[in-house]
Amino acid sequence: MAFFPMMVSTENQNVIVIGGGEEGLKKIRILRSFGALITLVAPDALPEAIQLSNVFHKKKFSSEDLEVQDYMLVVSATNDREVNSLVSSLAKAKRIPVNVVDDTELCTFIFPAIIKENDLVCAVSSAGKSPYVAQYVKGLIQECLPPQIGMINDQMGEYRESVKNEISDVVKRREALKNKLDSLIEDLNH
Repeated sequence: MAFFPMMVSTENQNVIVIGGGEEGLKKIRILRSFGALITLVAPDALPEAIQLSNVFHKKKFSSEDLEVQDYMLVVSATNDREVNSLVSSLAKAKRIPVNVVDDTELCTFIFPAIIKENDLVCAVSSAGKSPYVAQYVKGLIQECLPPQIGMINDQMGEYRESVKNEISDVVKRREALKNKLDSLIEDLNH
């Protein structure tokens, strides 16, 4: 199964995570780094998972948990295949994208290996076949990235806004942007 790569904003969006163990915590960390508002549902959870969540319901998952509010995403990270299957079915019925950790068949989206430098984000996916391959490729990409690339991206974003207002010709605008990027990269090398 192939997964279409799509970048979406989770900033201030409600996301529910079912399961507060190591896998749930990993997903919570990632989602929080992109500004998601986390509701955690678990009978027991790691202290950091609870701390990083906006709301914690210390209980077993039930179908009513998806009725409480509108969620942008659903993540099921339990060790119980029956619960994971139920979560997946309910989320799909409500047309909410769902990720079930380590069970691609139950997913409508998966978490890629992520490189995040400020707003610059690179994602590598193996379609759930081998997270180790995705992590390996992520490492290769990280080795190739210039230092401070996130800061350069921020500077380019500011420059792009000013160039859009100052240069109406698209070809000249692109040339100005390319020259600015070349200059910022060259400054890193000196």
